[in-house]
Amino acid sequence: ATESTPKPQAKKVQIDGEVVAMSEAEQTLFEKYTNELGLNSEIANTLARDEQLSSFYEEAYDRLHKMWFVSRMGDNKKEFSSITLANIVSNEVARELKQMQADELKFSAKQIAELVKMVDDGTISNKIAKQVFEEMVKSGENPSAIVEAKGLVQISDPAKILPIIDEIIAKNPDNVAKFKAGNSKLLGFFVGQVLKTTGGKANPQVVNELVAQKLK
Repeated sequence: ATESTPKPQAKKVQIDGEVVAMSEAEQTLFEKYTNELGLNSEIANTLARDEQLSSFYEEAYDRLHKMWFVSRMGDNKKEFSSITLANIVSNEVARELKQMQADELKFSAKQIAELVKMVDDGTISNKIAKQVFEEMVKSGENPSAIVEAKGLVQISDPAKILPIIDEIIAKNPDNVAKFKAGNSKLLGFFVGQVLKTTGGKANPQVVNELVAQKLK
């Protein structure tokens, strides 16, 4: 009787996709993703257990690795790119693969690798990457062509961002006063306003630094 008691529990947890034992091949992939590529266990679990997803991720990762080599970006980008790629594959690509087979997708693993590289080298932000992906789903266009056609290149030049910050600060004197009185959470308000004004194209990291300097 004691052996049969855990069975209902195991089934319950299985629904959450956690307890079912991995095959040897899945376990090998899971360990590679967590130990070598720095993925968190939840995303590694999602990829390792789904043959279509892991196959897509592996192909895109190989393409991305070749792109680094060619552009000599170096190994310091390795972990970051692995994670950015895994996030897109386990979320956006996985959503599409629930509706169709991999060979029915309009976009390829190579194109997803190109999209991730554009995020990595600062051409576009993560937010813009999601917009570009939605367009790739519909048209199958290369990410670089979509970014160019729609004018989605990320704005990182302080000379272009500072006037927008000045305008937002001028329009919000009350929040400036509150920030200087110690309400540091309002930094997020100013950053958000700049990103909104630029349609999400401003580089969030650059905006953060510039807003913090301006509000000192």
